[in-house]
Amino acid sequence: MSANTIWSGSKSFSVPAGSATLVPIPMPHRGILRGYNLVEAAGGATGDFTATLYTSNRASAPNSNLPEDTFKLFSFDQTKTADEEVDTSYLNRDGTPTLPQRYLYLKITPAGSGTKNYVFTVTVRNFL
Repeated sequence: MSANTIWSGSKSFSVPAGSATLVPIPMPHRGILRGYNLVEAAGGATGDFTATLYTSNRASAPNSNLPEDTFKLFSFDQTKTADEEVDTSYLNRDGTPTLPQRYLYLKITPAGSGTKNYVFTVTVRNFL
């Protein structure tokens, strides 16, 4: 039986408003996503946005040949910037058993113009 631990990490990033950007979020290659939080880096309101968390960046075959929704974990927007009861199992689909990739991918589309600065934090139950 494998042990498990609670792991938490965060990623700061800047994205252009008005277009979708895929942001790699470093984390264990598999686990149970327990919670997330997205805030503006300056501490203000996040503004309008849509976001989806994926298990693949679809950069190469065979993943690039599959629909984006194949790798979708869940979507959220400015009405729910945090959730402490997600409880969603995941496995990064870009790696292999001998070379696991330690990322999930946040596709975010902020409304408005200019550059938006965010911090995305996740909590994971990690299987060792």
